[in-house]
Parts: sequence; C-alpha cells; structure tokens
Amino acid sequence: MRVKITDIAKLLDISPSTVSRALAGSPKISDKTKKKVIDLAKQLNYLPDLVAQSLKSNKTKTIGFIIPDISNPVCPEITKGAEDLASENNLNVILCNSDYKTVKEIENLKTLIQKRVDGILIIPAGNGNYLNKILDDIKCVLLDKKPGSKFEKNHVYTDHEAGAYLATKHLIELGHNKIAIVNGPKNHSPCEQMEKGYIKALKQFGIPLTSEYIRKCNFKKEHGCKEMKALLSLGKEKWPTGIIFISDMTAIGAYDAIYEKDYKIPRDFSIIGYDNILEAKYFNPPLTTVNQARYELGQIGMRLLIDELKDKKNSEKKIIKLEPRLVVRESSGPPAKP
Repeated sequence: MRVKITDIAKLLDISPSTVSRALAGSPKISDKTKKKVIDLAKQLNYLPDLVAQSLKSNKTKTIGFIIPDISNPVCPEITKGAEDLASENNLNVILCNSDYKTVKEIENLKTLIQKRVDGILIIPAGNGNYLNKILDDIKCVLLDKKPGSKFEKNHVYTDHEAGAYLATKHLIELGHNKIAIVNGPKNHSPCEQMEKGYIKALKQFGIPLTSEYIRKCNFKKEHGCKEMKALLSLGKEKWPTGIIFISDMTAIGAYDAIYEKDYKIPRDFSIIGYDNILEAKYFNPPLTTVNQARYELGQIGMRLLIDELKDKKNSEKKIIKLEPRLVVRESSGPPAKP
C-alpha cells in the first residue's frame, strides 16, 4: 500500500502540513524535525504525489517528446541528447512515436497536452504547418525541420540542403555525371531540403536533371534495396553510377541489391548514405556518408525549451541551424571507365 503524508504525520505525531513543509525543505521547519521526517520517509519508501504537486505549482516537471520512429538509428541519439539535459534539470521525458503519420502525431500531441506537460519537443512527421493551431498555447521546440515564416516557435535543424549538396558535389568531383538520389517522403522537411541541395549541385556543374534518378522511399533498409533494384532495372546504359540515399540504413539496403547481382561498390556504383550512424564505418565497404550532429540537435532543442520555460515573457523566436559534414570512406570512388 502506498505511503501517504498522513501516515508519516501519524507515526511522528505531527501535522501533515508540517511533514509536507519538511519534505519541501521549508526554512520554517527545524533541522531536527526535517531529519526525522526525511529519515522516516526513506524508511517507508515514501514517494511524493506528483499529481498533487503539479496541481499546486501548475508544473508537472515533464516534457513531451514526439519522434517519428524509435527504430530509426538517428532518433535514439537525438532523444538521448534531449533526455540527458532534461535529467540534469530534474525534468522527466514522455516519449511518443508518430510512425511518420501526421494523424498519430496529432493524437500524441493531444494526449501530452491533456497530461499537462510543461513543454513539447517534436520532430514533425510532415511539413509542420498543421501544428500551428494545436501548439498555440504551449511551449514547444521543433527539431529537424527548416522553419517556415508562419510558424512562431523555436527551431533547431540540420541544413540538409547543404548536406545533399556536399554529397552530390563529391560524386561530381570524382567524375560522375549520372547521379541519382533515393529520397524520403516529399512532405518531410529534411527530404525537401535534400532534393533542393541535390538539384543545386547538378545545376551548378551543368549536369542535366533526370527525373528517373529521383526516387522516393521510407527510411527502412528494405526500401533502399527496392529502390536500388528499380534503378538497376533501367538498364546498363541508363544506370546512375553514383547514388545518394536518405539514410545510412537505406544505403545498406542498396548494398544488398548490388551484391545480389554480383556488382561491386565502388567499382560499379558509388554509394553515399546520410546520418553517419555508428555502424556506417563497419559496412563492407565502409560507407561514405553525411554526418549530422544528432546528440547536439536533441540537447540544443531541450536547452531552448528549458530556457523558454524559465523566461515565459521572452517570446522571441530562435532558429538554430547546424551544419552537416561529409565523411568520405571507401564506398565512393571514380566511375568505371567505359
């Protein structure tokens, strides 16, 4: 049976209000009484009623965090960055998955608001425009979404346009002129940015855009394999010799499709992933990829949210852009000579 403040008060023959003040560290309670109360509370495994505390203080010391998919290797690192800082500030985090579905994301938001969380971190499943009305009265920071002019919330995001540009430019400088991109859902902000960066590099170097070289998939390994097979089905004359993938996991799926046909990387196809997950350097061959600071993304987002909760009068919108970095390994090389 759960121990209550009244149980401690009865055993010590003092009032419940005295116990409450002692547990809260009130200077009005003597050190001797505080020690008695705290020692007995520990002995009885007393746990404070957080609901009652939140009703009194109007704070739950809880942050909601909505991510698109916990199985995506990128999400745990972002989450850890946010949760580590939350823990340092005596805040708890409630984690929700949207599964890249805006309907589920909205339901998650409603649930978190009903649970009276103090603030919300969210990696939007879509373009985020639908969030304006729901998040109007709650402190919130959007992660990994390039901000639009109409959204008055804090943002922390990686410049994915620059990331895709770096990857495409790298392939062009190696001598490739048939370059494909296997991107994610069109309404997902990072994917929109990546396509822009890819097209920007092609235009800059005078390489014509080929619609067949722009493919869409989700972030799963098997979908990377499927889209690589679709590119192979174009026939040898039309094959792209360099391919950029939306994630490292989709890139490793492409490895499967290529090796299934007895082709080699990078002799026949140069492959570039995105995210620089820990496993990328252990692929065979080690994967060239674009690094984004995932832990820092979560930590900076949580810092913005904590600062906003502490200074409620400051309504200035903050936008922090993180720069990606190309990590060159052995999966990219010059195209094979005819």
